[in-house]
Amino acid sequence: MRPTTSAVFNIFLQKGSKKWRFSQLLEATRPFLDEAALQIELQALEGGGWIEQDAKGRYALRLLGHTFSAEVQNWREQAYVILSPFGLRVLLGDLHKLRLLPGDKVEVEITALYPEEVIGRLVRRLQPSRRTFVGIVEEGRNRRLYVRPQQPFIEMDFQLPRDTPSSLIGKKVAIRFSDWGLKYPIAEVIQILGVPREHQTEIHAILYEFDLPEGFPEEVIAEAKSLPDTIPPQEIESRHDFRGIPTFTIDPEDAKDFDDALSLRPLPNGLLEVGIHIADVSYYVKEESALDREAAQRGTSVYLVDRTIPMLPERLSAHLCSLKPQEDRLAFSVVFQMDKQARIHSTWMGRTVIRSEHRFTYEEAQSILDSGKGPFAEALQQLHHLARLLHETRMKEGGIRFDTEEIRFELDEELQPIRIRVKERKDSHRLIEEFMLLANRHVACFLSQQRIPTVYRVHDVPKPDKLKALKLFLEGWGYTIDMRHPRALTHSLNLLADAIQGKPESHIIQSVAIRSMPKALYTPHNIGHYGLGFTHYTHFTSPIRRYPDLLVHRILGAVLANQPSPYPDLGRLETLCRHSSEREKIAEQAERASIRYKQLEYLSRMTGRALEGIIVGIESWGLYVELTESRAEGLVSLRSLPTDIYERDEYGHELRARYTRRRYRLGDSVVVKVVGIDFDRRLVDLELLQHEGEKIR
Repeated sequence: MRPTTSAVFNIFLQKGSKKWRFSQLLEATRPFLDEAALQIELQALEGGGWIEQDAKGRYALRLLGHTFSAEVQNWREQAYVILSPFGLRVLLGDLHKLRLLPGDKVEVEITALYPEEVIGRLVRRLQPSRRTFVGIVEEGRNRRLYVRPQQPFIEMDFQLPRDTPSSLIGKKVAIRFSDWGLKYPIAEVIQILGVPREHQTEIHAILYEFDLPEGFPEEVIAEAKSLPDTIPPQEIESRHDFRGIPTFTIDPEDAKDFDDALSLRPLPNGLLEVGIHIADVSYYVKEESALDREAAQRGTSVYLVDRTIPMLPERLSAHLCSLKPQEDRLAFSVVFQMDKQARIHSTWMGRTVIRSEHRFTYEEAQSILDSGKGPFAEALQQLHHLARLLHETRMKEGGIRFDTEEIRFELDEELQPIRIRVKERKDSHRLIEEFMLLANRHVACFLSQQRIPTVYRVHDVPKPDKLKALKLFLEGWGYTIDMRHPRALTHSLNLLADAIQGKPESHIIQSVAIRSMPKALYTPHNIGHYGLGFTHYTHFTSPIRRYPDLLVHRILGAVLANQPSPYPDLGRLETLCRHSSEREKIAEQAERASIRYKQLEYLSRMTGRALEGIIVGIESWGLYVELTESRAEGLVSLRSLPTDIYERDEYGHELRARYTRRRYRLGDSVVVKVVGIDFDRRLVDLELLQHEGEKIR
């Protein structure tokens, strides 16, 4: 199903079971859908049985009585399921009363539709939960041992078997449901993680929380070991040979795998040949092999603060497929002939053999760009010039300029955080980014012309309600956006990026703006990439760490060899895309959890110290403050503020004290101190010391 179809479906939820006239739907979806496009989406929903039209031509959801199977999820004690393919949350009720657990597979019937809320009834349980829960073993008043899961958090005790040793009391463990007792679920301990608050314990807890594997199955390792160390001569002969052409990689200092390289050489016709060379993982990882099945299941590599959970075994990711300097490597390349104004005159795609001559870190490449001196200085300067022109063109065509902020931890020998650095994006990062975007875009355009099922990386236009919320949020900071049509929105977002550059609130506004956008995802249905301003886009440039890139390599390889596509079945490709999108989301959540834990660990050393921050959220229960140094977020509870009656404005822009007349606004600078940290729930309690330079007490 197209993402736009799903977006129109969600418009219906605004009125629950009430009916919509076509004119009302058109008004709700403007300016992002015109009359013809809306008609197509309504026909798709009606054809799928999701909506119906009455005799007067009015549309309504056709969900009441609909039954489906799904996996139970929870928010605290409330159980819900997700109706695919819309991501629709269907509420079931209290977990404990229904005797349900997150991970249970159930059959559900939709029984009620309200604006923004859908209610379902549990029909039957299909399969008990096999999820892993993490918590600390405690002893109850009846001397029985139990665990209350903290990751994910559930307000429900899991009893442990009577023969569980008391030596586990106080230890953090991973448990799995085994049966229901008279009142509580019974679980077995599957792994003793260790003493809470120790680094290895907490990182392993995150692995179990998000079901991330620690190693590879023996079958996969054996298959990786069986791959030859050398490239057969006949394979080299069948490829375009790029060895001898100036080629290099640019990666982070701590990178262990290098899956992309650039080459540059002047041509006799006055043009520049720019090669974007990507590790040819598809040569080594064949369809339906043990390596392929494991990579498909993982979907992506996961980057925690202290380790990588790779998609492929190290033999491939760090050796055979890694474009190491001074070693022959198989690649899949996109080669452009460009003039010095970055205009593309021709494009070639195909399998190659390359030999990287140098491995740059981003810092080394940046130093050469700044000084003009060093290895491949002229090539780097030329590529930088082309990348800058490509970026300017992309912005004119509708790309959005927001950058996400990354933080890095400096750990001591005991893996304790001693310093937090915000990763600075420099020209060397943008150089690589622009050429990777260029390759991804042209591969997507080429495969689209072949009219065969393929994988697109799509990004939908924002939903009107999300944009309205963003507009209100920005007004709280004194900024605004133009929502008349998509291009106007893009232009105003880029003006906003310029206006906030260098200001304390810059990364807060950028992160909120990015979160207001739909999530980019993988799908065989192309709708373009709104954030990049591209009509066609895919992921081709990181097959070592992303499974969709490997799929694209296989499809492109088949097309170029005039062979049938390995994925002619649209349904199968859609399933692979959906799974990859889900695994990407899990990876992001795990990465954030590991960062959050290290932030809390860092803050635990700062208890009682005055720390600078800014107000980033205002709720009826308090002020959310982001600390400037650590980028960690904490809560100043309303109860901890000076005695007064506090009133929050309806948009969450301001908190007013009725008697003292003090006003707390989004973006205000504050000084706070840490008064409490809940490591299990990853929460920070703060106390306000100063507001806009004025002492509070």
